[in-house]
Amino acid sequence: MGIIMILVLLLPGPVFTCMNIWYLIQKKEKTGRFEAVAFTLGILYSFLLYSGLSARPWEEAVWIYGDIFMFHEIISSVHAPSFLLFAAVGFLSYILLKCRKEEWPPLLQVLLISGLYVGILVNVLILIQMGRHIPPVELFMGEEVGDEFLVIGLLCLVPFNFLLRALELLIRIVHTQGEMREEKSYSASWLQKCNDLLRDSRKWALYAVLLLLPLLVVLILLLLLFGQQPDSVIRAFTETSDWTLSTKISPPPIEADAHYLCTVAMQGDEKLVKPLRYGIRKGERIVVNRQLCVANAFEQLLEERLPAFHRHLRHFYDTYGYPLSLHLQTPLRADVTYLLMKPLEWMFLLALYLFDVRPEDRIARQYLPGI
Repeated sequence: MGIIMILVLLLPGPVFTCMNIWYLIQKKEKTGRFEAVAFTLGILYSFLLYSGLSARPWEEAVWIYGDIFMFHEIISSVHAPSFLLFAAVGFLSYILLKCRKEEWPPLLQVLLISGLYVGILVNVLILIQMGRHIPPVELFMGEEVGDEFLVIGLLCLVPFNFLLRALELLIRIVHTQGEMREEKSYSASWLQKCNDLLRDSRKWALYAVLLLLPLLVVLILLLLLFGQQPDSVIRAFTETSDWTLSTKISPPPIEADAHYLCTVAMQGDEKLVKPLRYGIRKGERIVVNRQLCVANAFEQLLEERLPAFHRHLRHFYDTYGYPLSLHLQTPLRADVTYLLMKPLEWMFLLALYLFDVRPEDRIARQYLPGI
């Protein structure tokens, strides 16, 4: 069953890509409806795949052994609406140009080609953005390919296929549309000049470039109405880290492995769990709060006074603590765990005040460098 699930999740994208390349080589024409369904499913699959990664914004540290994805966001979530709008314009323009059997009016056709240019530009940028971490083809044939690189490779398939199809459609329109258009005459001289100008489809690609600027202005004005900045499309790529077009530097990764209270300190709501500072655990930086320090101080005291009992307790904690931490991936779950641990925290604190001469000093020393 596991192998079947992997095949279902991984194979459709590469298979469709191979078919797409084969059809282009053989010059086999597919209907627009087929491509609309294929791209819609591909976009949906990519969205679900990327959402499942729970990639962090550039300003947050990646959580080692806790985060599924060891890279930050590919597209800045703050400016994602601008990226999505431009991508949607390109995709919609492609579908309208591809699916309509009848002839579009020439000016509208040129406008749709401008929209297609927008889609091509956005997809080129997303491929450049991910290009830094796209694995070489030979790595796909080995056993050393990490999950992150495999996911990135899959996310590249939709923009790659869109570029292939969009360029093929653009070339076909430029070369064939003029032959289909009938010559018409108009009584008004300016209409006749416009018709003669637009009837030559070989120049439509150039006319579409001229219409691209007004189209971009309209899209930017639309984005401004929804609180986006004029350069949000560029910021969507640059206000990231780890990627080709990134300009930001993220905090260093933080380790929070077997100790699930590390997870609580990092993932929980700051007003509730009250993170105090950064600490050092096994040479890696972690987030520390009062509850974590009290629990670790109690464990340290237990190790000093009852070492045999501590070994059994440590084995139990290591066995069940890490699997539990994997389920604390949301702030709500971390908050609930924090509240459930409160009675134990009070018990640990009571034991420290009963059996340690300077309990607060012991608590304050936890996870400090060199200790």
